[in-house]
Amino acid sequence: GTVLEEGLRGAGGHLLNGDRERFMDQYDPKLERATRDVVSRSMYAEMRKGKTTQHGGLYISMSHLGPDNVTRQFKGMVERCADCGFDLAGGLVEVVPTAHYFMGGVVCNTDTSTSMEGLFVAGEDAGGVHGANRLGGNGVANSTVYGGVAGDTMPGFIAQNPHWRQPDEAIIKAEMARAQHPFRKKAGNLNDLREHLLDAMWDDVGVIRDAASLTRGIEKLEGFADELDATGMPDTDRAFNLTWHDWLNLRSQIEMSQVIARAALARENSRGAHFREDFPDPGDLASSTYTVARQVNGELAITQEPVKFTIVKPGESLLNEKPEAAE
Repeated sequence: GTVLEEGLRGAGGHLLNGDRERFMDQYDPKLERATRDVVSRSMYAEMRKGKTTQHGGLYISMSHLGPDNVTRQFKGMVERCADCGFDLAGGLVEVVPTAHYFMGGVVCNTDTSTSMEGLFVAGEDAGGVHGANRLGGNGVANSTVYGGVAGDTMPGFIAQNPHWRQPDEAIIKAEMARAQHPFRKKAGNLNDLREHLLDAMWDDVGVIRDAASLTRGIEKLEGFADELDATGMPDTDRAFNLTWHDWLNLRSQIEMSQVIARAALARENSRGAHFREDFPDPGDLASSTYTVARQVNGELAITQEPVKFTIVKPGESLLNEKPEAAE
């Protein structure tokens, strides 16, 4: 598969269900040009109705815009779809909503510094930059702008801390032991566990959530963590060991999935990409909070912190300001 650009919808692409009918008019007056959270939920709702392709997805159609025009405007996308066996310019391409960007991340200051002295974050590692709903193109802007800010900030930190302490040897040894944990366990099947993780996150913690599904998902994730802890690999050469790499990645994926599910269960409202079917209202915007996950004594703790509106408050818009008259 491949990720399709949001620009396809912006250019006039049509989303069709399995009966090859447009359906966005049932969900939003902006049709396919609605925000990506609305479009994702609409697609998911159509799929839940059973109006899908034979593979369980939907279609996007661009052919009405003219195959030559589509090929010229989206050359790379046409080629990528062709690699997957689809004709984007003149036919139908099967699609499903998916996650390809993580809006969460490390809590950081505007200069990219964090609560951990010496750690700076930018781009997709930084949390809170996009609020509840990232707009198309802002992922690249985030990386570009805050990457530059981090580059400007770090030399100042180094200048003020020329004699930085040496790493804590005890912590290094503990992390090395944690990383080498799978070599002390009996080899198991990581692929099946990864597939079960993907299924659980889609079915229980996906586009549309509620307390029952999230609770069910959290229970599954706890089981996956225990299963991975008991799953090892052959004690072979560590160098270029891709299976070891997969094991470590899977552990991170399970841990982050637990954060996502627990945070979603704690937030009893719906904002942007986070939609609770049992709490569909956004709640009071003036008292908005963001969710923070921390490790406290080895346990995951979820708290809410107030959003500080320093430039634009709920109900206000910079677009309403009149430009100053030139003298």
